[in-house]
Amino acid sequence: MASYSPLQMHDLDHQPEDGEDDILLPSKHITSGHRTMDPPSKRPDWTALGLQVIAVICACALYNIASVSVPGKRDIQGLRQPNQFPGIELLGDPEQKQKAPMLFFPSAMVRVNKALPEQVYTSGSHVILSESDSMFFQWHLGRSKFTSCYIDSIVPTIEDGLAANKTYTSSGSITEIQIWNVTAPERMTSLSWNTRPRRIALMGTVAFLPEKEKIEQLGLEDGWQSQLATRFSCGKEASVITVEVACDNCRIEFEQLFSIPPLAFDLMEIG
Repeated sequence: MASYSPLQMHDLDHQPEDGEDDILLPSKHITSGHRTMDPPSKRPDWTALGLQVIAVICACALYNIASVSVPGKRDIQGLRQPNQFPGIELLGDPEQKQKAPMLFFPSAMVRVNKALPEQVYTSGSHVILSESDSMFFQWHLGRSKFTSCYIDSIVPTIEDGLAANKTYTSSGSITEIQIWNVTAPERMTSLSWNTRPRRIALMGTVAFLPEKEKIEQLGLEDGWQSQLATRFSCGKEASVITVEVACDNCRIEFEQLFSIPPLAFDLMEIG
């Protein structure tokens, strides 16, 4: 690799020693000559100049083309509008996209009390069942490819309920909760015992127990949901389902909230 040595400065006070002149000065026997450099050519580089002229002409032509293609007045209506709901066109018909049965949360839950027949209760999440208290539940269903539904209780295990801060109290006969079909308006917002919907027929009974305990105590087998007495036809057209939930010799109290795990009386589709 080439190496660089530091430049040495010429010292004016330094007197060369004998022999040093022979190194620093050219030999006296060599006649110094002056090499004459050719003056730079003053002839212009015609090739480079021609290329520059061509480049200027091309730039002007492109500018004129761009000016013609862009209108003088910019109209934002012609610009592509951003999609506020990307992917919504892929959803299609909800009825066609639904691939599994659904669980439906009630649109209204209203308590009535026999001991206070004039007391008006509005729809709320607090569920109370007792000898004198009944609950009315209402669902608004749309069309579905699943044409069978049933109503049942959904109760988490104690561990799952505590983890989600969901608890309930129950006593008495909680394996025979009555589900009644009733007449009701399309929108049920408030009721009293005196204005409650009238019973049409008893659909069946359900047990207010976690699923594992329900299967063990009632001796249920696989596919027990399809054997429930509270099963009915649904999904062929939009409908409003209203039921009364009541019990004899029991007391159940909890908050029915729209969250996981469910603690509720709910309506389920089944294939």
